[in-house]
Amino acid sequence: MFGSGVSLDRSLSMLAEQQPNPRLSRVCEDLSQKISAGRYLSNAMSQQNWLFSAMHIRLVAVGEKTGQMHVCLSQLAELEERQLQIEMKVRGSLTVPLIVCGFCLLMVVVAPPLLFRSLLTMLSENGAEMPFPTKILIFLSDAIRNPLSYVAATVGGGILLLWAHHQWAQPVQRLRWVRWIQTLPLVGSILRLISLTRFAQTLSILQAVGVPIVQSLDYASQATADPSLIEDVRGVMERVKEGDLIGTALQESGGFPGAFCQSVAAGEESGKLGDMLESMARMYQVDLEHGLEVLTKSLEPLMLGFVGLIVAFTVVATMLPMLKVMDSL
Repeated sequence: MFGSGVSLDRSLSMLAEQQPNPRLSRVCEDLSQKISAGRYLSNAMSQQNWLFSAMHIRLVAVGEKTGQMHVCLSQLAELEERQLQIEMKVRGSLTVPLIVCGFCLLMVVVAPPLLFRSLLTMLSENGAEMPFPTKILIFLSDAIRNPLSYVAATVGGGILLLWAHHQWAQPVQRLRWVRWIQTLPLVGSILRLISLTRFAQTLSILQAVGVPIVQSLDYASQATADPSLIEDVRGVMERVKEGDLIGTALQESGGFPGAFCQSVAAGEESGKLGDMLESMARMYQVDLEHGLEVLTKSLEPLMLGFVGLIVAFTVVATMLPMLKVMDSL
């Protein structure tokens, strides 16, 4: 709307009327009123830091100073759309396998003890010696039927969540956990690709609108929300402040692929760093889509194998005491 000639305050007021989310509608109306009162948009956005990041505010401030507000807003919208596409692809690729896996786990854990409870009770009353797998199956059956087990599971789950929250709240522990997760096969490589794609996309746009390189590196790393990449970029920023080239600093940090570092170095030499970053972001997005497809297809046989193991255990646990009874006849 602003690019079409509508005033900024009127654009925000119209956006407030169209916004179905009441909270976002109130934010748009508040921004419109402050702009009408003579405030800068970036200044008004800084008071809504729960919604706008430092990168958002910085991009808008650059647009205000250069007179290219519509360009900065367009670039920012494009960046948010790209990052949303990545999130939707990740969620779409993992949602169905996780739902199926959770449902199968629930069925194989809950159904066998309930279905075979009467049979196992009859065998136990007949004095049959219960093998160890059968005892496990009986224990699960008793636990499912006992309300105290649900209370214990709830308390245990709450304690586990509190511990996980405490660990995640500590920057050192969070960094350690993230780096460990990134070493896992398939999942780790996908998480690294997501972070690298977001970093390249954000850095490309920040350079296109003229944000200084050190601030661009900071904002781009923060946009990834990846503690490991943020820590690596901090060292890169220090090297760049000392006069090193970005490609060299990225290479020596050890946290970025060699091809990415060499492409950044080539972009610096040719004066087309933004274009090179944009090309790398598109390439990594293709790699990410391929990785998600491989992960999705890999989960299917893993789920089938897991369900098969549980079914086999249930059958063995049920048949062993029956075979003993038949041998004693």
